[in-house]
Amino acid sequence: MRKRLGLSVFAALALTAAMAAQADVQPGFYAGAGFGSTKIDDDGFDDVDFDDSDVGFKIFGGYSFNQNFAIEATYFDLGEASGSFGVGDNFDVGISGLGVSAVGVLPLSDTFSLFGKLGYASYDIDAHVEVAGVGSGNASDSQSDMTFGAGAALSFGLFEARAEFEAINVDGGDANMISLSGLYRF
Repeated sequence: MRKRLGLSVFAALALTAAMAAQADVQPGFYAGAGFGSTKIDDDGFDDVDFDDSDVGFKIFGGYSFNQNFAIEATYFDLGEASGSFGVGDNFDVGISGLGVSAVGVLPLSDTFSLFGKLGYASYDIDAHVEVAGVGSGNASDSQSDMTFGAGAALSFGLFEARAEFEAINVDGGDANMISLSGLYRF
């Protein structure tokens, strides 16, 4: 009898705790910003002196449908990669654009969760070249491709802190960012 009563009380408490955890994640909008270390790789730069790292940032917003699924839109600037291919001959390449992603969330506790992203980005690649004795020039190209990412989040009420990795498969190479960001839920 005591065993059955104990199991019933335990089940009732577990159900109450599950309902309380579910109640903490309400559908709604959120907005945030982040910054991080970026890397732009291109297969064509294998034979040149190339600095592929920079600091980038992003501004994002989204809508959480429930504790496991959200849609997110992002503006990102991945900074510039730069290099030289001779004395006085320099170039830099920058990537910025807009992306939309589906976000899948796996809550591991009331405050900690893991998430993954899969989406689509439209971005601009801007290049600047200076050749000693000849002059300089600029080029720009717009492209679009699939994006993906993964990360972890800590929630503190309406505020959330994230650490994540995001990547775009850029034509002839790839671009990625490891970032820290914060968001606020409305």
